[in-house]
Parts: sequence; structure tokens; C-alpha cells
Amino acid sequence: MSDKRNNCVILLVDPPVPEKTETGLRDSFGAERGVHINLDLLQNAHKLAKNFKDAILLLSYEKIGRYPDLTWLDADDPGFLEAKGGNLEERITSAFHLAFNTGSKKVLLLSHLSPAVKPDWLHQVFDSLGDKTVALGLNQDGSFYLIGLTLNNFKLLEGLSFMSSKTALDFSEKAKRSKLNVFLPPETYAIKNEETLRKWVEAKDAAPALFLDEPHNQPPAEIPAPQPQPEEKKTGRYGGGNQRPSDSG
Repeated sequence: MSDKRNNCVILLVDPPVPEKTETGLRDSFGAERGVHINLDLLQNAHKLAKNFKDAILLLSYEKIGRYPDLTWLDADDPGFLEAKGGNLEERITSAFHLAFNTGSKKVLLLSHLSPAVKPDWLHQVFDSLGDKTVALGLNQDGSFYLIGLTLNNFKLLEGLSFMSSKTALDFSEKAKRSKLNVFLPPETYAIKNEETLRKWVEAKDAAPALFLDEPHNQPPAEIPAPQPQPEEKKTGRYGGGNQRPSDSG
């Protein structure tokens, strides 16, 4: 592993209010419950990234009057890059720009919606990233939980929609057209319904069933294999479609 300062993890953070909560979570769990689940996911992802000692952490935060800082996420108030207007693509591009401009050589964007990501996977990604290799972490539904690249490959983000159901597929195809290898860390899942939420809660040690509808002693059903969609569908951040990029060569 290279020097910590050469590596950067980007995490997008929004305040815990319904209007700033992931659309998919609000639709699946309702506004109030969706806020609590989203907050739990953010705290989980922040803990992972904060405790990862081989990279710096860059938090992109869209603050509001009620939550002007991040003391609600971390009592130490970690500071953040303020997201001022613009769309999601501009916000992500700005965060990558700052990371590279302040000296990072390898940068990855991490989605908080995938709570089972492990530190070892981040190590694998940073070890694999290079000017000829980018990284793409996939969820079982075809969305992504991680995108990693170097400055030389920053152009891959140009024109890439992060609200599309095909974000992962488009990123992979752009990389291959540029004759780049695509490193695929282990596959995981994103929280999007009761089934995936239960899977996460049951995986925790002594986890309280705070967000579950009612006790359920049966193991979670297998997540169905992804099915192709006839047309692109706009979803929440990081997409959520069922199309999957093929393995890299």
C-alpha cells in the first residue's frame, strides 16, 4: 500500500431530512423511516472510511440551516467540501477535482447504500488502481457501490450520469473503449427494500431490529437474478438498474 496521502475516499453526505434522503429509500420505507435508515447507512459508511488508515477521507456535504456542520454524523466534526448547488454529476466531479488537486493519485467514490463493504475490498481497489486500470464495485442489482480511478482516467467521468440505471454499465464500456482494465472487487448488495434491509440487520452482531416491520425468524430469500430492462429508468443516486457490465479482460 502506498503512502496514505496518495489515496482518497470520497463519500457524499446529505443532511438527515426527508427532502435530502435517497429517493429509493423514501419510496420503499416512507419519508420518516427512510431518513432513519439513510442516517444509519451514512454513519456505517463514514465509520468504514474514517477507520480506513491507508487513505484520506473527503466528505462532500450539502448543508442546510438546520444542519450547518457534520456534528450529527461525527462528534469530532470532520469538516467537509461544501456542495454548492449544481447537479449530482457536478458535485462528484468537484470532489474528484479537489482530491486530485490536493495531491491524491488514486481516488474512489464510495456509496453509503451498500453497508457490507469491507476494508479489505478498499485495500484491493487501491492496490489495483493505475493508469491502465480502473475499479468498479458492483451490487447484485446492477448498481455500483464504488468507482475508482487515477487522474489520467478522470475523463471517464465526463458525460457519465450518476442518476441512470446504467451508470455501472456505461462506466465499464467507456473504460474498455479507452483500452483500460476494469478491476472488480467482490460483489455485494444495496439497501433498497425490506429484504435487503433485513439481510444487513441480521448480519450485524447483536443488532437491534429498530427499522424492521416485525420479527421474522426465517432466513432472507435469495435476491433474484438481475433482469434486463427494455429502457433506461431514472432512479436515485448511484443508479439502481438491473443491467450489469461484463467482466473486464
